[in-house]
Amino acid sequence: MTILKEIGNTPLIKLKRVIDHHDVEIYVKCEFMNPGGSIKDRMALTMIEEAEKRGDLKPGGKIVEQSTGNTGPALAFVGAVKGYDVQLFMPATLSSAYNPADRIRIARLFGCEVTQIDLKKHINTIEVLSEVERAAAFVAVRMAQCYDLQQKNPKAWWANQLGNPDNTKAHREQTGREIVEQMGGKVDAWVASVGTGGTLMGVAQALKLANPEIVVTGVVPTDDRRIEWVRSGAVHDALEKFGAPRLRFLIEDVLDEKIMDHEIVVRNEDAKNMANRLASEEGLFCGMSSGANVFAAIEMAKTMKKGSKIVTVLVDRRDRYFSEYPNEHYVV
Repeated sequence: MTILKEIGNTPLIKLKRVIDHHDVEIYVKCEFMNPGGSIKDRMALTMIEEAEKRGDLKPGGKIVEQSTGNTGPALAFVGAVKGYDVQLFMPATLSSAYNPADRIRIARLFGCEVTQIDLKKHINTIEVLSEVERAAAFVAVRMAQCYDLQQKNPKAWWANQLGNPDNTKAHREQTGREIVEQMGGKVDAWVASVGTGGTLMGVAQALKLANPEIVVTGVVPTDDRRIEWVRSGAVHDALEKFGAPRLRFLIEDVLDEKIMDHEIVVRNEDAKNMANRLASEEGLFCGMSSGANVFAAIEMAKTMKKGSKIVTVLVDRRDRYFSEYPNEHYVV
């Protein structure tokens, strides 16, 4: 048995003090209590084990991925336990406040190789790009790095979190099923950051089996509207420009399958303030995405009938943002 057996089966807690509408119940799935510190432990383990079953990842192999945050440390954690080398491509900068230093430190402590990418070194005309085009280019540059490495190294396997269906599978078969069991199937609304699309969609699929009428809300940060670079096609244009193949994103499945009933854009300040309140009022030591999810759940509660039950997720631990303190930033 290894520490990987401790991934999942996280607590589900009913919020008591930060909520405004006490006639609607809000529950949080405490994914920051996974052994690697975030919800991405589930995805990393499932994607790696499914790749092993297919023979895509063999003993002595190398895991490759691009990440802005928690997926990188999660792959480094699971890879370390399983004995794989892991190489990550992470951003040098993303926004004026974003600082990935703590997530990079965590990945490196698990023995991972981290390469920081500066978009300005790849695009001379970055200043003329729109916000959506710039975001699309940034992820495309890092995805192209992963693709090239996989093509050159027969032992390398690109996890491709943004397009890997095993990402969704992890949350459909694990996170979602756990919520159904913990709630006795009685969930009226599911709220989660869009992110890669895997958590939002996988859990929604599991919850819809228990309640086909469930309301699903996707949460999007003001400064990282990645759903727009998929909707607009900007990311496909950027992938082509940087020499990567056309890929299907999980967000495209979210859109095509009309998973979301609502989409809420959350400002960084609101996400941070709620994360502060979750720590000081509920004792839940979680990060910016968690604050955004709860903020959105409270907004959803205003539209729900009395007695409704809303579930959302606390994604990661607050200490992953210490390098940004007191200006922690919600980007995904």
